[in-house]
Amino acid sequence: MSNKISVITVVFNNVSQIRETIESFLSQTWEEKELIVIDGGSSDGTVDVIREYSGSVAYWCSEPDGGIYDAMNKGIGHASGEWINILNSGDVYCSADSLRLFVEASIAADADVVYGDAVADDGEKYDYVQSDSDISGLEREAIFRHGCCLFKSEVHRRFLYDVGKSGYYGFALDYDAIYRMYRQGCTFARVPLALQRYRTEGKSSDIFKSLKYNYRITTQYGSSTRKRLFYVRRLVAERLRQTVLYKLVKVFVTEYFLNSLLPHVPVFCLRKFCYRLAGLSIGKGSVIDRKSYFIAPRRFSIGEYSHINRNALLDARGGLNIGSSVSVSHNVSIVSGGHEVNSSDFHGRYYPIHIDDYVWIGVGATILQGVSIGRGAVVCAGAVVTRDVPPYAIVGGVPAKKIGERNKELDYKCRGRHPLNYYV
Repeated sequence: MSNKISVITVVFNNVSQIRETIESFLSQTWEEKELIVIDGGSSDGTVDVIREYSGSVAYWCSEPDGGIYDAMNKGIGHASGEWINILNSGDVYCSADSLRLFVEASIAADADVVYGDAVADDGEKYDYVQSDSDISGLEREAIFRHGCCLFKSEVHRRFLYDVGKSGYYGFALDYDAIYRMYRQGCTFARVPLALQRYRTEGKSSDIFKSLKYNYRITTQYGSSTRKRLFYVRRLVAERLRQTVLYKLVKVFVTEYFLNSLLPHVPVFCLRKFCYRLAGLSIGKGSVIDRKSYFIAPRRFSIGEYSHINRNALLDARGGLNIGSSVSVSHNVSIVSGGHEVNSSDFHGRYYPIHIDDYVWIGVGATILQGVSIGRGAVVCAGAVVTRDVPPYAIVGGVPAKKIGERNKELDYKCRGRHPLNYYV
């Protein structure tokens, strides 16, 4: 079968979640797939659930093993597809089309490992976790979620999980395998898609152990002063983040100072300096007028010569990226946070918003989470954008629909021409 995916699920005593994981696999619209379930000898009813789906599972077994990575190696040994994906028990795909979209992107990328983004579920909210497009980041840490990638099967068989080092690398053996692939010349490609939603509880959530294991993994081919300093800085930073003082300062800076005091400073170059201290990424020549309201400023970025007018709501909790030469008019709301409407506990969710170059957003428009607005598009005044907008499209209404097409020959810079909005 062409581009068949072997999905490997390992499980041990997880009867409450294994069914949801299997159902998520079965719901995938990509037909060329197989599920391999490796159970570690569960005694809580997990095996009974797996047995119910035996007709839909290519291979499964229930027997004692040497831990999660030993079980994954077993699964790889039974995989017959061209691609391998790890779907841990308790995790699910983001949508029914997740595998299809990812496979299609992987074919176009033509790489040994194709990775993407993830959605983290901490029990109270869904948080979009964006992977890093700079593959050199693997020299320091894992830049994507283990389950949110596809491995070519022949590559993964060459780079199995080194269970003999489980005591030394702990729960980071997956990163070790990926790091060895990277160091030995395998090719990687990122696609801007979220593949899985995963639960954040578990040992791998321990940031200090993660830093220790990451350092051990990335120095197996030799260390350097720069690498040692990176881990020292990260360790100190994480220690500070655990203190009450840090949390109080963070609330003061991101809420009271940024949104209550700073808007009264009339000179933009001073505000820009403070914005950058607060973590905003602002390109050359871009201007943000007074009285804009920021949420999660560290997840906000804007390119060059863009202009955000007064009273804009800029919610970057899920990530907010604005390109160059973008005009955001007065009273615009850009909201990357929200809630699961059918969730019994009003589960929060955060998904990124991307606004490409030369976009114009009209007065009072609203851009909702998970939306991408293509290059040169126009959002008319008062429109509510709930889905992606194609490049150069003009959209309007509630919900916004395409009503026209814009000229594609665009070459201008947006400038905030108030005398106090000069550039530095």
